[in-house]
This record gives sequence, C-alpha cells and structure tokens, in this order.
Amino acid sequence: MEEHGTEYTGTLFVLPASRAFELSTTLHGVPVTLTGTIAQHLAAQFAGNDAAGDHIDVRQLSLQPRRVEILTRDHHERHHAARKVHFLMRVLDSGVEAKPREAATSA
Repeated sequence: MEEHGTEYTGTLFVLPASRAFELSTTLHGVPVTLTGTIAQHLAAQFAGNDAAGDHIDVRQLSLQPRRVEILTRDHHERHHAARKVHFLMRVLDSGVEAKPREAATSA
C-alpha cells in the first residue's frame, strides 16, 4: 500500500453527515472528479466542534474554488485490481491557484 498527499484546486462539495466529499478539478488539462471520505478531524470542524479548531461552514465551500489537501492510498492486492481511496484532509484556502505538490511515502 502506498499513500501520498496532494494539493488540488477545484469545486468542493461536502456531505458532512455521511462524511463524503466530491472535488471537481482538472489533472493535466483533463476534468476529473475525485470522491472519497472526509478525515475525522475535518468532519469535527464541519460539525462545529470547538476542540477541533476553527469551524468551517460547509454551505460556503462550493461557492468558489478551494485549495484542499487530499491523501490518496493506492491499494495493490494480489489477484485483485489496484484501487485508489481518497481522504479529504484539509481545506487550505479560498482559491489561490498552486501547482500540485506531492509528498510520497510507502507503507
């Protein structure tokens, strides 16, 4: 299993009750939609938990492009097709475009 964190800029849609997200962005000039699970600490911020840090209003997220960090895990199992699982880790800011940055680690 490999995992790496990448920053993306795109339109973010969040379903906090089910801890699901959808990010519409572009990779290498091609539009893509990434879907996955919201990290537990970020879900607590969406819920307004004071111990988790600043509250993030989910109703405002999809109004403009956001810069986010997504952790991607590549699962390679014997006799099974490889699959990718995405986790929304952080909402970084409200739209300053940056080039994707990767930090790869192996587990």
